[in-house]
This record gives sequence, C-alpha cells and structure tokens, in this order.
Amino acid sequence: MDRPLRGLSLDVASLYGMPHIGSEYTGPGVDKYAHPDYIPCIVCGMPASNIHHEPPRGKSRAKDPETGKTVKGAFLLETSKGSWLLRPALIALCGTGTRGCHGARHSGALSIRWEWDSDEGKWWDGTFLAEGRKPNGSWLYEFGHYVFSDVTGEWSYYGGDEWRHSWTGRNVFGTRF
Repeated sequence: MDRPLRGLSLDVASLYGMPHIGSEYTGPGVDKYAHPDYIPCIVCGMPASNIHHEPPRGKSRAKDPETGKTVKGAFLLETSKGSWLLRPALIALCGTGTRGCHGARHSGALSIRWEWDSDEGKWWDGTFLAEGRKPNGSWLYEFGHYVFSDVTGEWSYYGGDEWRHSWTGRNVFGTRF
C-alpha cells in the first residue's frame, strides 16, 4: 500500500476505472466487451468502428485480488478499505489504431484525461468502491468529467449529451454542438 500508483503517473492511473463511453465489458480481463451496432465516435461523431482502451492495455498489469490471476492492462487499487482491480475505460472512437480519431489517440495527437470536480479523495482511499459502487460506472460523472484535447483546443465530456468546449478555430465536430 506504500506504492498506490505502482510506477504509473497520476494522469495514467487516474484513467483506470473511469466511465465507459459507448461500450462495456462483458467478461473478465480487458478483451471481452460489447457495444451497440451503431455508436458515434465520441470525438467527431462519425460511426465508431473501434473501441479504445484508455489508458491503452499495454500500460500495466495487475493481479486480480479475487482470482489471483494476472490481468494485462489492469491496475490494482489497494487501500486500507480494500483492494479493487480497475480496468481501462472503453471509449468509442472512429478509425483504427493508426487512422481516424483512434489513430490520433495512439499517435498522441488526441489526448484524454479525467478531471475530478469533487471528492477525488474518496476514489483514491477506496470509499466509493467500499460503498459497493462499481468501477467504470456512469455514476462517476457526478464527481468528474473527461477532458479531450487536440490542436484545435480542449473540450470536456460530462456524460450523456453534455459537452462543454473552449477552443478557437474550426469546429471539427460537425453539428454535435
């Protein structure tokens, strides 16, 4: 418990367990997930052709406290209130790992981070999870939001249809706003 981030930066560790956008896990590990037949890319609104793990699966691995198995792409949050295996958020994006918005994320042209609006300490000390709240749930939007940024600027996603943006220049997102 003396190394809560397990060698990860706070920005990377902060993305484990955050809400999914357009997909959800259907089994253990990080490779089984489902999404609707049609879901728009959260960035540009085009049809999402891929689901991105944020942070990417190669960032970490952790031993599941329930099964004892090592899970690639997961993060173990250990606190005095318990231990929880946190999986990356699943985010619907267009393109592949080399094209479209998915490619932009993998190349670093698009960044994604989670910002807490309140009660961040209750996440890191395990309070929320000890109360029975599940990781990756939409309930997290009560306490924070995603921030997306690229060369055009920065915009925030608060769940559902709530977007707030602050950038100048072209609107690369069509009529979504």
